[in-house]
Amino acid sequence: MSFYEDFQKYQVLDWFEKNTYPHELKYARPAFDGDIDAASMLSVALENHKRGVVAVAMWRCKVPREAFRKYFSSVWMHDHREVEAAAQTRRTLAYMFRYAAFTLPAELPDVVTVWRGSSALSFDATRARYSWTTDRDLACWFAMRFADDNGSPLVLAADIAKRDIALFTNERSESEAVLMRQPAARIDGDVGDWAACYQRKQEAMNIDRKAILNSTVTA
Repeated sequence: MSFYEDFQKYQVLDWFEKNTYPHELKYARPAFDGDIDAASMLSVALENHKRGVVAVAMWRCKVPREAFRKYFSSVWMHDHREVEAAAQTRRTLAYMFRYAAFTLPAELPDVVTVWRGSSALSFDATRARYSWTTDRDLACWFAMRFADDNGSPLVLAADIAKRDIALFTNERSESEAVLMRQPAARIDGDVGDWAACYQRKQEAMNIDRKAILNSTVTA
């Protein structure tokens, strides 16, 4: 760690002293020192509105990569809007993902087709978002689930290089591919098609929920 990074780290820890509760503070120093378990616990202990600020601070202080990766993946999955707000620019966010250096699944092909579904957003606004999916039916589900209220459902598709995926995760069963670079996208299908895919996905999700409930009851 450079002198600047070391100095900044202690400024951040001073911020923790003034702005966090004791149950949050207890994980701060070990997390910034590279303790992976502490980084994981910190991501859970912090109030939501603090998580993005701390993610940026960890990156600026060049917290040991493994600890940063653990913290960053957790807060991105649960509070990505807080991370985006704290990072402020797409460039800064891209640097953070580059530092995390997430490993991509070996089974992903060199060229991956991804989709994104939205409602009440323009083509450009939808294309500019970070989270896409390799599950087309899921993208249609996102496009149609609030379409009655929001209007303007839209499903975009893009063929991207595997190396352009900053993070791939199926933690929420969403086959999520996070993109820092806006892809060359196209509209894929129409409202009738998206509605049929939405229904198919909803039925599959209902089956999965029943299976989880049944397993919980019989456990």
